[in-house]
Amino acid sequence: MPNPAYQIASSNKEVVITLNRSLIAQEKLEQFLDYLTISAIQQKSQLTEETAWELINDIDNTLWEKHKNLFLS
Repeated sequence: MPNPAYQIASSNKEVVITLNRSLIAQEKLEQFLDYLTISAIQQKSQLTEETAWELINDIDNTLWEKHKNLFLS
């Protein structure tokens, strides 16, 4: 039975997820997508935990630089 909050479609090369906008805040969705990205990198590269944390910090810093104008006047 399909879930009305989201739909998933997949092919050989991609997965498309359509979410009901009220399901999750954009910030939380971005954090989840960052997590998925880091997990995929780790699986492919045998990434060490230390390097993963460095990537997380880089992503956090990048997101902050990109979105800080939303929080600062």
